[in-house]
Amino acid sequence: MKKLLFAFSVVALMSINVYSQGKILNKEEANKLFGAVLVSKEMPTSTLQSLVNQSTKVIMFNFINNDSYILDNNRKVLLPVGFSVSNSEVFHVFSTSIVQELLDNGNTPVTYIEQRKEVLTITNGDFTLEYSWICPPYCPD
Repeated sequence: MKKLLFAFSVVALMSINVYSQGKILNKEEANKLFGAVLVSKEMPTSTLQSLVNQSTKVIMFNFINNDSYILDNNRKVLLPVGFSVSNSEVFHVFSTSIVQELLDNGNTPVTYIEQRKEVLTITNGDFTLEYSWICPPYCPD
């Protein structure tokens, strides 16, 4: 019985981790860890909130030709409207719950999607989100 309970606990924790992708840091710590922002796109927080609500469990971000693209959990382009991306185009995946937590914690009307040297970050107020996974190869089902 203990082994079964342990196995169930491990599976439950792994499931939570898969859909809790990302970590919120204070902006100063993010700058120290990831370096300067190279490209930054401003977005009304209300717009990002609406896009988060249109996706299930995860939302994906990337810059293509210095424009920010946002995909839902099925890789459907949410922004910019009317565009498509190839299945091989790499995107940074965050859980919708972590993005929502960032927006709640930051509590400012503007959010920034940022490309740094090696990572993509999202900043609202004094908080920055990173530690995404990339799709492909690790795409949601």
